[in-house]
Amino acid sequence: MLLSTVRFFCAGFLLAAIPISYGLANPIKPGAVAPETASLEFVENKGQWDGPARYAAALPSGRLFLTPTGFTYSFLDPKALGHHAGKNEAGVAPKPSNPDELRGHAYTVTFEGANPAPTMAGEQGTPAPYNYFRGKDPKRWASNARGFRRLRYTNLYPGIEAVLYENAAQKLEYDFEVAPGGKPAVIRMRYTGLDKLSLTSDGSLLAQTSVGDVTEQAPKAWQEINGQRVAVPCAFELQGNTISFRLGKYDRRRALTIDPTVIFSSFTGSQADNWGFTATYDAQGNMYSGGAVFDSGFPISPGAFRTTFSGGTDVGIIKYNTAVSGSAARLYATYVGGNSAEVPHSMVVNPQGELVILGSTGSNNFPVTAGAYDITHNGGPQINPDNDYEPLKYHNGADLFIAKLSANGTTLLGSTYVGGSGTDGVVSVFTAGGTVDGLPGSPVVNYGDQFRGDVTTDGDGNIYVASVTSSPNFPTPNGYRTSFQGGSFDAVVLKLSADVRSLLWSTYLGGANSDAAYSLQVDATHGVYVAGGTLSTNFPTTTGTAQPTFRGILDGFITHLSSTGSSVLQSSYIGTTAYDQAFFVQLDAASNVYLLGQTQGNIPISPGLYGAPNGRQFIQKLDPALSNTLYSTRFGSGSTLFPDISLSAFLVDDCERIYISGWGGRVNDPGVDDPTIPRNFSSTLGLPVTANAIQGNTDGSDFYLAQFRPGMTALEYATFYGEQGGRGEHVDGGTSRFDKKGVIYQAVCGGCGGTSAFPIPPGANTYSATNRANNCNNAAFKIDFGIIVADPGPSRYVCVNSAPLALTGSPAGGTWTGPGVTAIPGGGYQFTPVPARLGVNILTYSVASTGTCVSTRPLKITVTPERPVAITPVPPKCVTSGSVNMVATPAGGTFSGPGISGNVFNPATAGIGTHTLVYLVSDTLGCGVGTQTVVVSQLPQVQAGPDTTLCADQTNPFQLRGMTPAGGTWSGTGVTPSGLFTPPNTNNRGGIFSLTYNYTSNSCTNSDTRTVLLAPTSAANVSLNLPECAASPRYTGLAPFTCQFEPILPGGSYDWDFGDGSPHSTEISPSHLYENSGTYNVRLVARYAGCVVETAFAPVVVGDILVPNIITPNGDSLNDSFKPRFSCKPTRLQVFNRWGTMVFETKEYHNNWGGQGLPNGIYYYLLRDTDNRRAKGWVEITR
Repeated sequence: MLLSTVRFFCAGFLLAAIPISYGLANPIKPGAVAPETASLEFVENKGQWDGPARYAAALPSGRLFLTPTGFTYSFLDPKALGHHAGKNEAGVAPKPSNPDELRGHAYTVTFEGANPAPTMAGEQGTPAPYNYFRGKDPKRWASNARGFRRLRYTNLYPGIEAVLYENAAQKLEYDFEVAPGGKPAVIRMRYTGLDKLSLTSDGSLLAQTSVGDVTEQAPKAWQEINGQRVAVPCAFELQGNTISFRLGKYDRRRALTIDPTVIFSSFTGSQADNWGFTATYDAQGNMYSGGAVFDSGFPISPGAFRTTFSGGTDVGIIKYNTAVSGSAARLYATYVGGNSAEVPHSMVVNPQGELVILGSTGSNNFPVTAGAYDITHNGGPQINPDNDYEPLKYHNGADLFIAKLSANGTTLLGSTYVGGSGTDGVVSVFTAGGTVDGLPGSPVVNYGDQFRGDVTTDGDGNIYVASVTSSPNFPTPNGYRTSFQGGSFDAVVLKLSADVRSLLWSTYLGGANSDAAYSLQVDATHGVYVAGGTLSTNFPTTTGTAQPTFRGILDGFITHLSSTGSSVLQSSYIGTTAYDQAFFVQLDAASNVYLLGQTQGNIPISPGLYGAPNGRQFIQKLDPALSNTLYSTRFGSGSTLFPDISLSAFLVDDCERIYISGWGGRVNDPGVDDPTIPRNFSSTLGLPVTANAIQGNTDGSDFYLAQFRPGMTALEYATFYGEQGGRGEHVDGGTSRFDKKGVIYQAVCGGCGGTSAFPIPPGANTYSATNRANNCNNAAFKIDFGIIVADPGPSRYVCVNSAPLALTGSPAGGTWTGPGVTAIPGGGYQFTPVPARLGVNILTYSVASTGTCVSTRPLKITVTPERPVAITPVPPKCVTSGSVNMVATPAGGTFSGPGISGNVFNPATAGIGTHTLVYLVSDTLGCGVGTQTVVVSQLPQVQAGPDTTLCADQTNPFQLRGMTPAGGTWSGTGVTPSGLFTPPNTNNRGGIFSLTYNYTSNSCTNSDTRTVLLAPTSAANVSLNLPECAASPRYTGLAPFTCQFEPILPGGSYDWDFGDGSPHSTEISPSHLYENSGTYNVRLVARYAGCVVETAFAPVVVGDILVPNIITPNGDSLNDSFKPRFSCKPTRLQVFNRWGTMVFETKEYHNNWGGQGLPNGIYYYLLRDTDNRRAKGWVEITR
């Protein structure tokens, strides 16, 4: 056996973007983490979250929502999300104290006084999109939502931006970037909804919630000077529930950065999980990992809240390209769910590359598609199949769902409920010690058996499902059994159309006690073999089969249903007088039947076969009629009464090699891991491995993978896979798969306890080697056993008049046979389509595999007749024209030629010239070729002529000249199409007019612009357009006062005289500081080409700051209130008595405090405006 490649992926779906078990950050600010290793993603909101959030990011036990006005943090109680604690020493899983209610806490951080509509933009986009199908309303579904490593707020405050990212210590950090001249004093953040907000002794900000604490470390600030970071003293300043920054001296001419770091310190014990259920593959070797994920929505209001855990879990799917590492390995992440629990049980990719998901849902608003078979949840009793673990409680009862995703994950192609008024798809709580049935008549034995079931498709895309139901009215059209047979559960088998619009047939399968179906296979005639477990003594079996009668406590079964589902062709029990179940079924090329299961009995080991006496896992091979057991054997440690492993995947390849995957250990039941003590519980200790194992040692709680030689004559390869220590890798239920090449695609619930020790062999590709969750995470791995398997490629259509088609297969060097196949001189094969071969032609490709085995695979080639093709003409295009959607009939074909991408023609890509585009259609109805010629022309070179400056008295119309080429048209203010320009009336203020010259040649239009500047008229006493000083209207401002000046018209050169003897300025819009009080006459001389314009502005009146120290509020309207001449900006006033008690406060003072209700005496005041100007002193009240 050759082990060729191992690929491992650890991917957290849940709220695990930021690890929280680190200590305080280093004193030196860490840089941003590299995008390829970062975990934090800011995902754009395309409607998947309610509320005003534009972006959101996953956090430990919660989510951060980013709105234009600030941040909203929403957390759930970490303790309530615990999972996989395992059973206690008494064998009983712990239960929550209040299972129906979940505590949470939300708080907001609002940018006070900021721009309410800043620009929010993601930076450093991640490669793969997110897709959200939540709820029934397709308008709320979101596809191709992008994720970003950084999020920037632009124009948040004047000259100030904010950016959020994950730093090198993998913590959330947000920077305020202050441009030169910006005022960091305006940055103020108001916290709402916290239990308490305080500053710690080290200057950090402590935000306390009812479910945990969040610490924002003492901020750091710096400036870049000569390529070096120069630290600037910086600290939080807390007033009430509002934070600002207190800065030391810095160079205001340079940019400044302020950056707090957020640590979710009290959430370290969080056990918010991401459970691994199922995995599958596609023809390209991509891996799909399915799990149950928990997500929190936008909170309704800030503060503590209690909520019924009705949101439950969603189905989360990640598609991986296993050929690469890092963030590029994730091809998409898609979420499907409603308002209750959802779990994926099994997945398969159909021949069209679409992912089909089988699962269970308790949501009455699960996303179903229009026209689906059943768009209404059928209800049922509340059920919690996992030990009262609240997120997996089906409050509305459980139905099956079958959903189909497009190959890129962005489209929900089909989705339907299937069920009745009982429980469908899941089985009740798992076993108590010493029994085989958790509830009376339950076949659940292993952890995760509650969520088994299987889905597969045939060549036409029809969907087949094996599962369970307790519903007496489960839909059973055309079924073998149309009524419930008894017990707590019956097995069910059904067939849906490929578009999930029709239930083609469905049947109960069971007897008077409980029955469950776990696995199925479709044979060449579309008959269905289904395997499972039964407690029924009257399960429907047929005479002449290997075991027609019930033997033990719980037997396995294998049943062969007809292609119509209306009859049982053959059916047999599988088992002994003890516990037995058949969890997987496989077929070989001759439709022989292979079963993989568990046993506590003595299933025989056929002579000459590999086997382990007392092995607790069995493999059997039966003939297609189920009448003869061709061989049987057992494997395992042989030292335990309980099965060693819970079985997860099974394969029989072309050469009849057998592959198995399973897991054992503490999660299935802790048991006793001391090898000197006889064991009665699940463990991987003692299982045999081969010398070339990836991992030769086990702690008892790992995965076990094995490959057996054809005929089960020997153990060819076996290995453990899992971390040493921890709670143990496992599967939460559901199936994983081997492909026919012997490659395992295994879902794992790993890293429980928050560890990141899951093994990664040297050279293996990874998506993430780190467990970002605080407890379990949905890992997945792919191992290639290196088996040679013929791969002829996908089915194809060939036109009857096409040239011979070269046949290629993988690996190269094989042999092609079949109708129309001929050998090519010099090597290779080809297929020649001729009229005699119209229709389906089945070819075969064969290669030598291991030993004497030959691997053979069929290829379907359909020869189709010729069809007429018509392409909608495309008019001549300019090279700068936009893309054109090409239209042709019949639809469904492909375009090719210069500038073609898909069905879009891009003139710029095609280039200048005459191009022939080709349309080829080839499908089941026929094939044809059409062509279309498209002319792409050069964009003409256009010049509008020189710009023009007019003095204020030049108001006569004149003709624009100097444009090339001639013959175009003009547009703009004051100009006619022929180019006659009349200066508009500007009320002596002048203006700048942009005029556009358009010229068209060969259907290509180009344009150029020129400007006409009309200078303003010289004027006196021109208003400065400055805001009124509300506190002292007779003044322009109070010293020291900075005044911003603007010219009447831009576009000239300027000489500003500020009237205070200071040097003149030549800036366009200078800012000038008046340090002393006085009246200043400002003059401006502006030159526009040869036009000189003199402007005298209204005087700038600057007053002194004056704060009175006595008021006499005696009602005589004289000095009755405190009227400080302090600032022209909104000002906060705080007044204290002599003992330091605040007796008055207002955020915006209007000169109206008169000591109301206070005795005469001395009081102390603090004044602070929005520019951080401050004053303090005393004032006496006397009456």
